[in-house]
Amino acid sequence: MSLDPAVARARTRYPVLASALERHLGWARDFAIAGDVDSAVDAIRDAHATLGELRTSDFTDGPR
Repeated sequence: MSLDPAVARARTRYPVLASALERHLGWARDFAIAGDVDSAVDAIRDAHATLGELRTSDFTDGPR
């Protein structure tokens, strides 16, 4: 769960992107626990890109 208000609003309007963000972060955690640092970093990068999409979607649509 994010404390970022933009992400909280976008989570309601874009549940698929929000679940993708959670999924990537979960994978990053799992890879890190398994010791696969390269895959963990890739999953974090993917999560960061998804977060950017959520923020951009909320910014371009404006508050409702």
